[in-house]
Amino acid sequence: MKNLLKEKLTFVVKYLFGIALLVLILSRINRKQMIDTLLGIRWQTMVIILGIAVLNLFVQYRRWKFLVERQSSDFNARDLIPSFFAGFSFRLLLPGGHAEITKIFMLPGKKGGKVMAFAIEKFFQTYVKTLLVLGGLPVLFPRYRWIFLGAFIALLGLYPFLPRLLRLRFLKRFQEKDADYQRIFFMALLFSLGVFVSLILQYYILLNDVHRIQFWQTFLTVIYIWGAGLIPVSVSGLGVREGIAAVMLKQYGIPASAAVGIALLIFIINAIIPAIIGVFFIYRRQHHFKDAGQTFRQVSGKLVAKGKKRLLKHK
Repeated sequence: MKNLLKEKLTFVVKYLFGIALLVLILSRINRKQMIDTLLGIRWQTMVIILGIAVLNLFVQYRRWKFLVERQSSDFNARDLIPSFFAGFSFRLLLPGGHAEITKIFMLPGKKGGKVMAFAIEKFFQTYVKTLLVLGGLPVLFPRYRWIFLGAFIALLGLYPFLPRLLRLRFLKRFQEKDADYQRIFFMALLFSLGVFVSLILQYYILLNDVHRIQFWQTFLTVIYIWGAGLIPVSVSGLGVREGIAAVMLKQYGIPASAAVGIALLIFIINAIIPAIIGVFFIYRRQHHFKDAGQTFRQVSGKLVAKGKKRLLKHK
């Protein structure tokens, strides 16, 4: 009960912080100019942006489908799309930074392989973001470039050894079938990079519709904007992302009003709209979640018991 209350309180605080930060940013920019900028976007550009958003969703869906297929032997293909969109909703609506894992309950059947699929998906989202941020920070802080480049090289050097982690007995208990983890990790990496490329194209096309910016400048900016999700001070980087966009794009001659407006627009297209679709699927399939709490308690209980057993063994 105490943990549940703590999670809900943390969730509320993060939402309030994000909203407060966003309100502060909006209060310091020309809001009329922001609205005029958004209304001035050509309809042809919006069609292209929406097309890239669909491509982005397709890449993310293919990643989820690929990981579930390679990890789980007990699922129905027709449940993949509902679980995929539900993930966007859980990411925004439920307390806890890892609430998105609840989407596995939209996939009836054994949960072990689906847990592994979700873990690999989230790992590579974080891994790619961290690599890109470490690779981009030397440009912002040239004085510490060797520290950031060293961390980048070290993290990149870990990649060949990652599949070996799946051989640990601790993780094998979640594996439903034999899998080629070298291929799985490589494809997860490619899919995650595909999401990043889609985001770059959206920013580049939108920014050049209202102002002028070079591709490499957009590339660097999107690294920091996408990396905003690594800063756990708000839900889905709310407020942080817009602040980073305003600061970074200002040095390239983009007004803060345009930067914040475009960042919000892309967030709505890429995250809010899929989350709304996810709410529909969650409502239609809410019966799948009746055993979710019990399953989580059983899994967490087993993990705690295993941890205690190992601790006593080493004493």
